[in-house]
Amino acid sequence: MGLKSKPAFTRTTPADVFGHIPGIPVGSTFENRMYLHHTSVHTGMMAGIAGDMKAGCYSVVMSGGYEDDVDMGYNFIYTGCGGRDRTDGEKPRDGPQTCDQTFDNKRNASLRVSASTKKPVRVIRGYMSTSDFAPTKGYRYDGLYVVEEAWLDVGKSGFRVCKFRFRRLPDQPPIPRRSIAYNVDLSDWDPPRHFWHDTCPSVVSSTTTLSSKNKVDRVVTSRPRDSPPPRDGQRRPAPPILSIPPTYNVAATRSQQSPVVQTPVTASEPNVLDLLAEWKGSVRTGR
Repeated sequence: MGLKSKPAFTRTTPADVFGHIPGIPVGSTFENRMYLHHTSVHTGMMAGIAGDMKAGCYSVVMSGGYEDDVDMGYNFIYTGCGGRDRTDGEKPRDGPQTCDQTFDNKRNASLRVSASTKKPVRVIRGYMSTSDFAPTKGYRYDGLYVVEEAWLDVGKSGFRVCKFRFRRLPDQPPIPRRSIAYNVDLSDWDPPRHFWHDTCPSVVSSTTTLSSKNKVDRVVTSRPRDSPPPRDGQRRPAPPILSIPPTYNVAATRSQQSPVVQTPVTASEPNVLDLLAEWKGSVRTGR
């Protein structure tokens, strides 16, 4: 499972904090390490331990890369990093162990500090682990644990390894298992969120501090965008030719129109006898 899918939001919450990340409930799943990084659950893109050798460890990922890991769900033994140096100077993150691990490694040192401070550590399980408590795909945030013990031991390969015993804190949702159907009432906890390229939840929420690059209610206008400036040696493309509607000379059009000829109305000749009779009638009536 590579990093072909990348989150469409930016990381705004700092990852160098102890405890839960706001807006990321226990049980939330992630498609790949990039989503873990962008949500601040775990910043290491490759490393399984994220921490500070003075402050302590913030988060660990269990992805089955070390043969001495023992995962019992609510308790587990975690193997430190390092011990794979090659003769050519390379230090691969996976492969057989070739030398001893030490607490001089800053990541191992951060876990040893957490064993003393008992500050909570975020634990993420990955799909590559063979544990029954690991997800079958992606990564899952399984909540907060404390480091109870840190010590050096001889591993299966014969070299010394740093080991850490983790214990899960109470009052958290049960951990799903591959072999058992997960029929649990989760009404007492916040529902998990799923950060995948096709099911990534909206980050516009009062319970999260993530910010989306793609605004939901973005107003789109029909104004065309300006073309980019031409590069050196290139000419700007000619603008498209627009069809211009024909214009008319209104005055000339009017002068070319045929004048309207008004036909004179010929008045009829007055009848003298009718006028005389009408005059006599008006004299009798006085009107």
